[in-house]
Amino acid sequence: MQLPTRLGTDEAGYIINQTSRMHIQVTFRPVIEEVIGLLKKQFGEVLHSVYVYGSIGRGTAVAGKSDLDLTVIVRKDVQIDTLKEETQGLLEQHPEIIKVDYDIGMLATVLSPENLYEWGFWIRHVCSCIDGFDLSDQFPDMKPDVRISRALNRDLSVQLRMAHEKLETGEMTQTEKRSLVKRMIRGTYLHVNVKDQSFAFTIEDSLSILRLYFPDDILIDDLAKSTDKMKLSDEWLHELLRRYALTFV
Repeated sequence: MQLPTRLGTDEAGYIINQTSRMHIQVTFRPVIEEVIGLLKKQFGEVLHSVYVYGSIGRGTAVAGKSDLDLTVIVRKDVQIDTLKEETQGLLEQHPEIIKVDYDIGMLATVLSPENLYEWGFWIRHVCSCIDGFDLSDQFPDMKPDVRISRALNRDLSVQLRMAHEKLETGEMTQTEKRSLVKRMIRGTYLHVNVKDQSFAFTIEDSLSILRLYFPDDILIDDLAKSTDKMKLSDEWLHELLRRYALTFV
């Protein structure tokens, strides 16, 4: 690839939304319908709309290995404890997915102009509506923008600190460790994506671009190594976190 890669953008430089309800593989459609039913049962008229993103939304999910990633827009604040409990029971009936991740947003917050580069971008370019009133037409097409990257990285420091604390207690699972490494890779990529005029949606593409910008950086190599099937020890990840914080946070 040549620099800038412009990966994930069209000829005019706008980010291409790679998700669509039409991309959802047949294997995952029954569990999605059940989850939507569960959301309607829990939230009723408070539920505004539901969106899919991630590998299932892109049609690249692998049964038994992928998460179901959903953005849920509600009209007022909701409690999700019961939703989490019932979702766990649903997962026992659907081994085709590992877990369900809910990103819940308030309708007024999503539509607020001050959140254009966070929620507006997210709904327009990352998600695809699978139930309810589609909000994506409320927002313009966008190009890679530092305001988007900053919004997506806003909680990175907090996530790293929480991960450090959990590592200290020895309670972090291998699945959680891999998710953390992916978040670190994503966070690093968002430091260069505007310069690269790109928007990568996968960890693999993010790493490919990072290697172009940091060809001799051992930290990037170790992040890539950590996405493989090697078991991640607490000590290894703790040291990786320390080096990452010194370089990219």
